[in-house]
Amino acid sequence: METEEIRDISRYVDVLKKAKSDNERFAALLMIAKIKNDKCGIEDKKEILEAVGSKFFSRLLKTKNVPEGCPPNSYKSVALSVLSALCNDPQVAESAVFIENVTCFNNLVLLNPGEEDKEDQQLIDDTYDCFNSLCQSLSGMEAMLEAKTVASMCEAVVAQSYGSSKAQDVICTMVSCFGSETWDNCAPSYHRYLSFLAKQFMEDETITKFEMCKTLVFLLSAAPNDKDEIIEPPWIRPIVKGLENILRSKIGSDHRELALRLASAMILVCGIYSMQPPYTTDFKLFLLTTHLCCVEVRMVLEDQDLAQANNKGRLLSSCYTFLESVINHLTSGPPLDLDDRQVMQLHSAMVGAFGAVIHYLKRISVSTEVQWNSIMLATVRVLGAWLAEETSALREEIYDLIPFLVQVSKMCIPPSRETQEINKKTLENGSTEPVIADKLTQESSIDDSKKVIDLETCCSESKLIVTNLNGATEETSSNNADIVKESVIENHLDGTREQTTETNHNETECKKAKTVTFEKLEKAEKCVDAKMGSDAHLEKDVLTEDELQELHLKVDILHYLLPGWCHLTAEEEPRRLLLGSGALGVLDLYMWRQWERLVDRTASPGQTSSCLMVLCNIFLNLVIVDPGLVTENKEFSHILLLVVKGIHIIDYDSDFIVLWSNFVTLGLLLLRSLHKTAGDFLEPESIERFFQSTIRFLSGAYTARHKKKGSVLDISEAYKIVWDQISQTWFISMQAFSECIPKYQELPGLILKAGWLPSLLKVIADVKANTVAEETKSCFQMLLTAVAKDNKAARAVIKEKGGDNLARFFKSKELTNSLNS
Repeated sequence: METEEIRDISRYVDVLKKAKSDNERFAALLMIAKIKNDKCGIEDKKEILEAVGSKFFSRLLKTKNVPEGCPPNSYKSVALSVLSALCNDPQVAESAVFIENVTCFNNLVLLNPGEEDKEDQQLIDDTYDCFNSLCQSLSGMEAMLEAKTVASMCEAVVAQSYGSSKAQDVICTMVSCFGSETWDNCAPSYHRYLSFLAKQFMEDETITKFEMCKTLVFLLSAAPNDKDEIIEPPWIRPIVKGLENILRSKIGSDHRELALRLASAMILVCGIYSMQPPYTTDFKLFLLTTHLCCVEVRMVLEDQDLAQANNKGRLLSSCYTFLESVINHLTSGPPLDLDDRQVMQLHSAMVGAFGAVIHYLKRISVSTEVQWNSIMLATVRVLGAWLAEETSALREEIYDLIPFLVQVSKMCIPPSRETQEINKKTLENGSTEPVIADKLTQESSIDDSKKVIDLETCCSESKLIVTNLNGATEETSSNNADIVKESVIENHLDGTREQTTETNHNETECKKAKTVTFEKLEKAEKCVDAKMGSDAHLEKDVLTEDELQELHLKVDILHYLLPGWCHLTAEEEPRRLLLGSGALGVLDLYMWRQWERLVDRTASPGQTSSCLMVLCNIFLNLVIVDPGLVTENKEFSHILLLVVKGIHIIDYDSDFIVLWSNFVTLGLLLLRSLHKTAGDFLEPESIERFFQSTIRFLSGAYTARHKKKGSVLDISEAYKIVWDQISQTWFISMQAFSECIPKYQELPGLILKAGWLPSLLKVIADVKANTVAEETKSCFQMLLTAVAKDNKAARAVIKEKGGDNLARFFKSKELTNSLNS
């Protein structure tokens, strides 16, 4: 019997190949539809599809003309019955017949036959079979993405058309593979679909409500990047209302976890404001959710079993994300309409939660059995958010943890470009042991509190970076102006608050992707790097070296610790602990890594720039509070090398004015302290270029603004928008620059060559005396006195431009004496 069916297949294929008309092809197709699927091999199926041809199938799927007396979808039914029978193998589903007819399939699922219309119901079932088969291959899913299949599926679900449950499976599969890219060019469909689910979620009072939490978290994790277009998505209010109903009810821990994960997803996509009025009637939901997150953190981290945190990875990550948003909101957002009692309760709950965070990390720091994983790193990160804003609570506990935080940071410094290239070549050559970290980091034990950095070693290691700095062309500098601004960061473990969902699936993973039901969303979640911090490694207790290094690159823990360290370096005891733990070397190496990222544009320029500014502030704290450190530690010479060599790349770039000001200030303070040794590792040309850049920065700050009643001293337009951020560094720089004049013989000549003195004197002469603030007046006086005392030519220029009158204006005997010396 089997042999006869095989002969039948061969005979029908011959008929198809020899068919001279559509009638002959259709007749052969009807016979093929009767063959049992399991008797037809892959090659047979491919041969049948090739014999029929994609164009003939397309005509059958599109035609509206059918013989009189036949159902209107007769041709479509025959075509789909054959295709559904042939497509159950991924190799077959990749054929052109399926790929080229995805748009036709999209239209068919929107049919909504009645309960008695069995033929059309079968037609739709067959169509979903084809979609499910297309989902078995990357090429099939890409064809569906291009044809906007997901938009049709959303419409089918919203309309509750026949087969809508299968449409949800297809949506889930697409989102699992493509993340937010699923909604490119069809974001309105996302919002209609999510609004439909949100309404169901709000109205449902059964156990299904908690299953829908998973669904909503999954979809929010892949929200389209269309915030500018959608001011208020219509699904916010029903989701928040549904959340409120859950959190105000008596629920178990598992259900509470689902609700908190959804709350975390909401604030990542919509902001912390979505949990406050007008989306809620008052602040009770915001307070309740915050308190619940604090309680969950304490319950997990205070558990005697350290492994408990690993088992609760997703819950902890969600709670951390919510608490971090609360901290940011309380410190930088508008005031909340809370009474004193509520504020005290909120602060007490936060202190309790972060006390548990510190307690957990202390236990980790002394444990010899627990290995590092993503939960530990996420815990360090959320502590960084707390340290950045809260400097008084838990002070002593944090001090005890400083050596451990330095150790973690040391391990999390990303490898240099040279190391990454070595890793790539090593792997290409077939080795399974790539270089995980820099030679410098590898040689430094995690428990070694000695100095990490040796200047000569680092200069050699950073040769490639310095070469780039020296050889940067004007094109490089001008191109920096085109760098896009910082995007919003996102994933709690990604180090991005960027609202972008990374779905880095390789082709093999996509080919293995299968349709899943919403009851199995946990499997699908693992395919998506959700914005609320779910991570592919979260389910693992221990990471391999490769996975840990990958996670370090992704998390960038030190980026989140830097603001807190900036506060700590301003205080004597924590500064001593940081320096004694080797933090100076870690900060030095990390600053070079961040600069490399900025130059190579391998990360968000805004994020990298802000990181470099915090690093500059940390080094400024150290230089100002404890100047002796500069000459005692070679790390400062290494930082000066970076600043002097690299400043021309950001020089007067409108996107980097604040960073430029930090570089100028830090460079001047270091040059002032290292004037005796700077020539040992810096070329005279490099120092000269740095001073030229400094003069451009300092001279560009003030201008005379002409008004009806006379001119007034005003901030220049280029600086006005950022003056609040750079005014302090400008004043410090002016003082340091004046103090550098007698230490560097070339400075007066550079000042004269730049024409700064005549322009400055003219501005001061033109403006009203009462419009010049005392602090500004003091800076000008200090500069003019220093350059007049040190250089005869400069003294002559100042006197020629009314310097004597200016000395009387300043009431400065020192300037008068300098001009007459």
